[in-house]
Amino acid sequence: MGDDVKDLILNFEQAIAHTQPSACPQLLGELERLKALLWGRMLQTESAPSSASDPGRYLTVQEVVTRFGVTDRWLYRHKRQMPHSQPSRKVLLFPEQAITKWIASHKGT
Repeated sequence: MGDDVKDLILNFEQAIAHTQPSACPQLLGELERLKALLWGRMLQTESAPSSASDPGRYLTVQEVVTRFGVTDRWLYRHKRQMPHSQPSRKVLLFPEQAITKWIASHKGT
């Protein structure tokens, strides 16, 4: 593990020690969001440069919601019909190009 990652983890542990118990549920939600972003980062090809049209790029639920104007509830309800990856129970990722094509072809249905 690199020194920058170790420092990040140490800083995070120190921040958790000073977090009020009432803020823990919100913090846990943010951790899940960050986990999804990390999964997406891991699934990107390391050799390819990151760009908006990168075929290896994955979008999180929040990114799909924002980009295509759908609700997260609608997205979860229709995920079986869409191209997606679910590396863990709580992480749902969509390949950027495939989901863009899918939504364009199903617009208005």
